[in-house]
Amino acid sequence: MNNNEIISELENIVGEQFVSDRPEITYLYHYDFITAEPEGKCDAAIIPGSAEEVQEIVKIANKYKVPLVPWVSGINFGSIATPRRGGIVVDLRRLNRVLEVNEDDMYAVVEGGITWADIQGYLEKNHPNLRAGITWSPPGTGVIPSCLCYGMFDLGMIGGSGAEFINGLEVVLGSGELIRAGSCSLSNYWYGRQPLPDLAGLFIGWEGTTGIVTKASIKLWPKLPFREDFTGIALKIDDGFPTLLKLSKAGLGICDILAINFAWAQSSQELNEKDIVLDAIEAKMPDFISLITTQAYTEKQHEAQCEAIKNICKEGRIRLLSASEGAEAINPPPMQFWGCWNFSRGGGGQWIGSYCSTRDVVKYYNISREICLKYGKPPQFYSRLMFGGHYVVARSNVNFNKNDPDDIKTARKILKEIHDKVQKLDGVVMYKPPLWAVKFYKDKTLPSTTELINKIKKVLDPNNIMNPGQGIGED
Repeated sequence: MNNNEIISELENIVGEQFVSDRPEITYLYHYDFITAEPEGKCDAAIIPGSAEEVQEIVKIANKYKVPLVPWVSGINFGSIATPRRGGIVVDLRRLNRVLEVNEDDMYAVVEGGITWADIQGYLEKNHPNLRAGITWSPPGTGVIPSCLCYGMFDLGMIGGSGAEFINGLEVVLGSGELIRAGSCSLSNYWYGRQPLPDLAGLFIGWEGTTGIVTKASIKLWPKLPFREDFTGIALKIDDGFPTLLKLSKAGLGICDILAINFAWAQSSQELNEKDIVLDAIEAKMPDFISLITTQAYTEKQHEAQCEAIKNICKEGRIRLLSASEGAEAINPPPMQFWGCWNFSRGGGGQWIGSYCSTRDVVKYYNISREICLKYGKPPQFYSRLMFGGHYVVARSNVNFNKNDPDDIKTARKILKEIHDKVQKLDGVVMYKPPLWAVKFYKDKTLPSTTELINKIKKVLDPNNIMNPGQGIGED
């Protein structure tokens, strides 16, 4: 890459204050928050302020055949925003505005670099009767990457994964063209993706390899007057999870159902590994903790919902606690769970996260638990029921010290071993997959499917400049 010539052209687009190839600046983009994946290196970073500037950047990258890596905050997993082949990181942090909130159709149009803190603060100030589904990730996490990468929100039971919260997109393709997908392509309304061909799928799950999203519409939901947050406790996930499945099918206005194990609960409290219980089951501690949130419009509706939830949990032998009954520790979870990623005080953590059939969750946990304990790591586990219980997320997290190469090596070995073994469960498909997992799925996918993915990638990004090295659409 001819830095001087390219930097000069980039400065003409955004101004010299918003582009740099200085090593102390480019270093900030070399890794992926806390991941155990290998680090990368970029040649330059640029911070555009409009979709038009993004287009001009992409045109220059095509001219010089220079890789581009879309980047919002670097707080993600799987090294999705790690520059694997050098090039230019396109930092979208200046594109962080809420452009419109439509209260009637309940959506927000936002720019591609907006974070959860941005949108949460905006809604609380300007539209307090509406809420966005949010993740457990830190408040600086990008909203649009969370949606495009199938993130899990605290409204997942009613809305599904982050991808299903997307109404429409504005995207600069790898070719430099700007397109819109959804109702916004034919009107000023961004209410949905129907009934047109669903072009949003060309960017969901592609890990930034087909284009750069500059605007998106995401679904919002009403804040209802009555809400209850329950915590359910059982000895084992084998005992508790069947009850959660029953709750998901009971039509009780539940907007969130999730389960964590004892080690994850300890991690969220930022306990040091030397102070924790390694194996809750062996220590005869409850290893199943569920969080159940329901909401209602009227008091009678709310009372009936809560009564039914209590009865179902009682039948399933889950001990139930509620915030309204004085359980102080059972407040709604915070927006961010920094503690989960600083468990070992080394600031590292990564997961094997999968979407899977509800039939496989208990087996998934028991497999991952056995492998973690074999290596002396607490078996942290998290699961969220999605879209009325139609499918589920199952996730095992491994903490490590980022300053300890041996600990990182062990973490990678554990994650790979869990991945390989849970593949024997037919419905398990990893999300935010690292490069080695992408290669695994290429070998598993029908050849004609892989060929179609490669063809689509070639059309949208003819010079293969968009986030290359991710393995998606690449031979």
